[in-house]
Amino acid sequence: MRRLTVALLLLLAASALGCESGARSAAAPGEAAEGAAGEVVDPPFAVRGDASGLVLTWYDEEGAHVAESRDEIPAERRERVRVDSLELPPEQRDPSAVYVADLRQPGEGGAYVVRRYGRAAFDALLDEATGADQPEALADASVVVYGASWCNACQAAKRWFEREGVGYVERDIERDPGAREEMQRKAREAGIMPSGIPVIDVRGRLVTGFDPNTLRRLLDETEPRTL
Repeated sequence: MRRLTVALLLLLAASALGCESGARSAAAPGEAAEGAAGEVVDPPFAVRGDASGLVLTWYDEEGAHVAESRDEIPAERRERVRVDSLELPPEQRDPSAVYVADLRQPGEGGAYVVRRYGRAAFDALLDEATGADQPEALADASVVVYGASWCNACQAAKRWFEREGVGYVERDIERDPGAREEMQRKAREAGIMPSGIPVIDVRGRLVTGFDPNTLRRLLDETEPRTL
């Protein structure tokens, strides 16, 4: 079951540990409203079968969870699963679009219904799924990953936290209102100037790029201690 993860990480290790944030810019206000109705679309990648090979993100009251296949998602959480593909070239991505699949039952040919949402509509779905709005979730988060859906290193970082059992909050600097400004403010306060993503806040300590050894060291150094 973990062969896909291992293969992905080996591929990512051969590439840069960070993604160029300057390659993409935030969508214009008009683009954010596009797709707000959640219309059924054919996404630029196939969503069928067990949906393995895709980035599958499902949500509950504890926040976001990443799965490698449909079978890893609880049955009661398969109706609204955010789907993305690491193999989709950046030039084919629409930063204003969020794809959400209903993975309960496949249709004809094994494909699932996929809806395209704008940012505001997806935020509303996220609030409904988690039972809490984003600011409250962030207030309780000890780890925050600032990244983007098209960033391979960001996806690798999130998968690493999932495997290590470390809770985190994902903030998409292209889709989440104020995320980019928040990341830049933290970077200024830390005296660093990140040139790419991810930028990860580990319990108040900021690190750029995805380096498992650095993340493990920061987690160990900042682990809450009890008497």
